[in-house]
Amino acid sequence: MTKKAKMIFISKLVFFTENNELIEENLKIADLFDKEDVHLAIVARQSTISILKTKLPKEYQDKIKLANRSSETEEKIKGLKKKGVIFGVIGVVKDDALLSFHCKIPLFNPEVMFNGRVAISDKVEKYGLPIIEFQNVIDCLKAFDIHKKNYFHMIFDDKFSVISLNNANTYYRPEAEARVKQIFETNLKGNKSIRDQRILLLLLFHLINEVTTNSYFDKVNLWGTFPSSNPENTVTSVSFLKEAVRVIINGGPRKGPEILLRHKHMKSKHSSGGALRLTNKSDKDFDTLIVNPALINQIKGKVICIIDDYITNGYSAEAAKHLLFAAGAKEVIFLSFGKFGKKYYSANYEIEGDVSKTYSYQFINENLYGDRFKEIKYYNSDNDLEILNFADLV
Repeated sequence: MTKKAKMIFISKLVFFTENNELIEENLKIADLFDKEDVHLAIVARQSTISILKTKLPKEYQDKIKLANRSSETEEKIKGLKKKGVIFGVIGVVKDDALLSFHCKIPLFNPEVMFNGRVAISDKVEKYGLPIIEFQNVIDCLKAFDIHKKNYFHMIFDDKFSVISLNNANTYYRPEAEARVKQIFETNLKGNKSIRDQRILLLLLFHLINEVTTNSYFDKVNLWGTFPSSNPENTVTSVSFLKEAVRVIINGGPRKGPEILLRHKHMKSKHSSGGALRLTNKSDKDFDTLIVNPALINQIKGKVICIIDDYITNGYSAEAAKHLLFAAGAKEVIFLSFGKFGKKYYSANYEIEGDVSKTYSYQFINENLYGDRFKEIKYYNSDNDLEILNFADLV
């Protein structure tokens, strides 16, 4: 597994007071990053850098670099990103957040570790990924090294495709592999009380790796999620992950309203039997889903990526596809963290009416893609080896 170069920009206030006095006990943070081969740089104005240089002990001048806060530095970061270098920002002040936004690199919020010593800026608090220890940042960067190739990628035409990062099957799998998959599933599907923030950050960086290194996603204009079966459950793990990605890559829609809305409760597909899911197809989704009326006029001619936790037969993806095309979307990409099995049902429906209010639907026919289509290599049988590489991190 080839390791990529990694660099974290860190606020001056992690190592120094506002008056530029060194906090010696915090130098151990630099030791932690150095041990993991992560380059560390304090980003500050040139006038401040001149002062900090005189305060850093000689033995730490290689472990903590000093970077000028300037447009030239931002251009260098963008250039190195294209060469595969992985960046992040541990922020405190507004300028730290702006560096993250301008360069489209992840922003971390270390507020919990400061215990009120410094005030975190509103932008870092709102858009930064919360961490409870600096090891969280290192683990997130390691997640970038793991993901190489998706489990499932089916392109139906130049207007619709379905991608799943991982093989989600746990039956007859080695114990270590099944354990990682079950941890991922628990944190993606579980309610807020049982989610582990550290695991969510790993999943987020798994997702960031895919959408920032795969040029297939460069064309995406709008990002959304596939709604929970319970319309009141809007604060899901997937909505958190989607919104973090949207902010990092400066995507739309701004302020994060959802593109698809569940207007009434639907029985969870995972609690239904397999045979019933095959019978219902996308019908239950059409009975309970609409396109957000506030966004309907933004969809025409746009490329939209909808993120979901898992796909089994593909009927959720098909429902999203038909609704968004009916709203005028140019292209739809359905992206999930996991895929159960190799089968996919491409369902043909006829939709009539305003998909943001009241519409009718009629099932026409469907095509099953599975093992019998061996000439179409749309799944990666080696993906399970990739999952095992997450074992140490989780």
